[in-house]
Amino acid sequence: MDDIAAREQNKYERMWNIKSYRKHAPGEPIAAKAFHELGMKPGDTLADFGCGTGRPAAAMQRMGAIVVGIDHAVNCLDPDVNINFLKCNLWDLPPDLKADFGYCTDVMEHIPTEKVDAVLAGIRRIVQKKAFFQIATFPDKMGKHIGETLHLTVQTPEWWEAKLSEHWGSVIVRGDRNLIAVVE
Repeated sequence: MDDIAAREQNKYERMWNIKSYRKHAPGEPIAAKAFHELGMKPGDTLADFGCGTGRPAAAMQRMGAIVVGIDHAVNCLDPDVNINFLKCNLWDLPPDLKADFGYCTDVMEHIPTEKVDAVLAGIRRIVQKKAFFQIATFPDKMGKHIGETLHLTVQTPEWWEAKLSEHWGSVIVRGDRNLIAVVE
C-alpha cells in the first residue's frame, strides 16, 4: 500500500467512527432512481465504488442487483448491511473485477487529485455498460471532526464533465452543486 493509500484509509477509518458522519449517505435517496436511470434489471451486476455505509448498494440489492461494495475503510459498512464487500482503494482496483454497472456517489471529490485519473480508468475498465456518478463540487464540512480535509478534489461541474469525458464516450450531466452524470 502506498503512503497516500495508507493515509486515506486511516483518515476514513477514523471518520466512520463519527456517528454524525454515518447518518447521511448521499447516494441513499437516489439509489432507486439511479437503478432505473441506468436501465438495470434484476440479475445485473453492480459495483458500488466507495460504498461507505453500504445502504445504497443494499437498496439496489433488494431491487435484484448482484452487488459488490468497494471501499478502503474496513469499518465503513453499517452493521445491518449485508452485501459482498471488497476492501481496496479505488486507484488500485483488482484487474479481474467486472460489473455490468457502476455506482459512485459522494466519492470522486474525496479522491486525491493526482489519483482521479487512475480511479476513473479503473472504473471504466470494470464497468461494462453504464456508470452513475454524483460528485460534490464544494468543500466538506465533516472533516473538521478529525482535523482533516475530506473533499480533496473540489472542482467545477465543467471540470468534472471534461474529466469524465476523457474516459467515456457519452457523458450526460445535470446538476450544479452536486454534479450528476451517467456515462457509457
